[in-house]
Amino acid sequence: MRWKAILGSVDKLLFPPVCLACNAPVDEAREVLCPDCRERLLLIAENYCDKCGAPLENYRCEACSQLQYVFDYARAAYIYQSPVQELVHQLKYDALRSPAAFFSQALLGIPAARRFANNFDLVTAVPLHRVRQRERGYNQSELLGRALAERLNLPFAQPVLRRVNTRSQTNLSRQARLDNLEGAFSLARKAAVAGKRIIVVDDVFTTGTTVNEVSRVLKAAGAARIAVLTATRAV
Repeated sequence: MRWKAILGSVDKLLFPPVCLACNAPVDEAREVLCPDCRERLLLIAENYCDKCGAPLENYRCEACSQLQYVFDYARAAYIYQSPVQELVHQLKYDALRSPAAFFSQALLGIPAARRFANNFDLVTAVPLHRVRQRERGYNQSELLGRALAERLNLPFAQPVLRRVNTRSQTNLSRQARLDNLEGAFSLARKAAVAGKRIIVVDDVFTTGTTVNEVSRVLKAAGAARIAVLTATRAV
């Protein structure tokens, strides 16, 4: 233990921990963000759509008016803007696990989150195609999903597979996103989801087309309830 402490001190001296958004010094790497960046976080804790979780203006949900969601409801922790944009990038492309822990803790802070453990049977994540996962080395949504499952003391499983290596949804229109994902997901062989209450986890909810297609596959296989939880929500 003494040598471990010494090596930790040397590592901290050579590679001092910094805020993942602005590179300001922080005391511990697990803090992820400095106090100034934490002040800029926008938590979605009130005045949101009961169905899709979008922040509301004038009590009308634009997202629900444009797409029929098959999941039962969706919630997100933060609005997708700096500094969470930087955290998502670190999670998605740099294989850092600290943003996954940070976001999973934030998801437990949203309304009704503490009831998830009792009302759901398992946690899953939006899958990557095997080619993309091999290139990246991991699935960022799975990192987040596993961290959340551990906090909720629920099993993690991956009953849905991504059969088609679709192009990135970034910068696509709503209709193009729908077309891009048509037939992309299917149920894994021997996956048993009938009657199950399932939490689907992803990093960013933009239009909701991706999580909706995953939810559609699960519902078609008999899932009883689908809740979508995402680290961030684009507005």
